[in-house]
Amino acid sequence: MDPADTRENLILAAERLFAEKGIDNVSLREINRAAGQKNVAALHYHFGTREMLLEAIFERRMAGINRRRVAMLDAMEATGLTTEVRPVVAAMVAPLAEQLDPIVRGQHYVRFLAQVISDPGIDLGDLVRDKFDHGMARTRDLLRGLLSDLPAPLVEQRIRQAVAHFVHALADKARRDAGGRPAGRSGGTQLFVANLIDSIAGSLTAPVSDETMALLAEAPRKTA
Repeated sequence: MDPADTRENLILAAERLFAEKGIDNVSLREINRAAGQKNVAALHYHFGTREMLLEAIFERRMAGINRRRVAMLDAMEATGLTTEVRPVVAAMVAPLAEQLDPIVRGQHYVRFLAQVISDPGIDLGDLVRDKFDHGMARTRDLLRGLLSDLPAPLVEQRIRQAVAHFVHALADKARRDAGGRPAGRSGGTQLFVANLIDSIAGSLTAPVSDETMALLAEAPRKTA
């Protein structure tokens, strides 16, 4: 087999197994076997370490997602849409949501990403920062500006929560689709994604309650 094909098969096998079982619950030997590799050293030869394998998965998928996100933001800036929260949220969510398309075949990647951001032993930023995250960084900066009337610590919390929300929501959708569950009255993927964007935009712009403001005011004293 061509070395490039071997590498691709290893990446796809790792992506699927990590998606299904979690990052720490998959052995390198298991990945080799799933990729049809009899040579137990194949994975080590192509990637060296587990971290380099994770980075290769991100390079294969996130690089294209990042380009798509950047293109969406460029188009929005040209038409003035980046002055509104919902279009910016759409640029954050839609490029990953497109991986759910059966033609794209990125369902395992979406679930893999959810596993990564839930793993306390993995710093996603270390793996992708300044490589595949330019579009996401731009959406964060735009949202900070659009939400400048809210306290900055709460804006940062809300953005982090929004990212976790949409990644896990899309991963759950991918898991349900893989199980053959009918959409029923909940509609198809387009409706699901549009409603997800609405809910995230709403949570980002929601008024801050008196309780939250009081707790925020107490926070410095608690950490002093």
